[in-house]
Amino acid sequence: MIGRRSLIRRGSAAAGALALGAGAGLATAAPASASAAPGTTGFLPLPEHVKPLPDTGDGYRLERVGRNGYVLIAGIVQCVFVVTREGVVLVDAPPAARAAIRAAIPSVTDKPVTHVIYSHDHADHIGAVGDHPGATLIAHKDCAALLAAYADPARPVPHRIIRDHHKVIHIGGEEIHFIYPGPNHEAGNMMIHFPRLRLAHMADVVMPGWAPYRAWGNADNIPGLLTAHDAILDLDFDTFCGGHVYRTATRAEVAQSREFFVDMWSTTVRKSSEISSADAAAAVAEKENVWAVQKVWIDRIAQSVTSELIDRWGTRIAAVDTFTPDCVGALVVSTFTDAPVNFP
Repeated sequence: MIGRRSLIRRGSAAAGALALGAGAGLATAAPASASAAPGTTGFLPLPEHVKPLPDTGDGYRLERVGRNGYVLIAGIVQCVFVVTREGVVLVDAPPAARAAIRAAIPSVTDKPVTHVIYSHDHADHIGAVGDHPGATLIAHKDCAALLAAYADPARPVPHRIIRDHHKVIHIGGEEIHFIYPGPNHEAGNMMIHFPRLRLAHMADVVMPGWAPYRAWGNADNIPGLLTAHDAILDLDFDTFCGGHVYRTATRAEVAQSREFFVDMWSTTVRKSSEISSADAAAAVAEKENVWAVQKVWIDRIAQSVTSELIDRWGTRIAAVDTFTPDCVGALVVSTFTDAPVNFP
């Protein structure tokens, strides 16, 4: 069943305006910001291990995985393709990587793309599938239902639908596992595992070495993100493709992403009980303006949580000072709407 769309995902101060240490009881220590040029805004410096690696000179990086697997990285988008006996199986077709896909696949094989697997329905991951006419399109049933509702010619409804939580399909001699842990970043967002290559792909759940994108990328089910992390870590893999940022991930980096999620959730729950909603109401001129009261309260939680996370994580992973307030705001709402029991 398709999960409900979370509509309240903001509820936090803009990261650029985050005033660390402002207000009673907030943490004040934070790593030094990178030097900002005149007219620009300073943020924490990126750790070296998250920065882009050298590319081919044509604007993309191609990493070989095993005998016949490849991860393609173009800017901050990633996809996977595997060369089988029959042809190429492509996992996602991001529009931002369109030119890179057209160049990279012919650089290693003259076989056509015979199958495109949709990780999920979002246009930034599958909006260029039309470049592969004649390919068999594969997706989870919830993804297919969303695409049918969109009726977007750039994202056709798949030909083959995965209805099981774990389905194994053989294509051109390659064993491919389709695993759906339930709604997470999006309803129908699947893991695709190539066990022989020790290669796993799942979009928009793990950003290797980075704090999460704004409000978890409009996540459909935030507690499901932890379930997805656990499902990834249950797999036997050496290389993980997360769909975004400059590098693939190791198992240790997926585990680190999980640790950050748990820390943010636990700290948000603690701060939600420590920071008074009554005090927030006292700061609003019209007490009946419940949206304003909620905003003040959630912004105070987001500011305090972000301060703590910068202290613990600011030098270990990238961009903790950017979208973390928005993510915390989404977590606050999730704690009393999704309201998971015995979590995390």
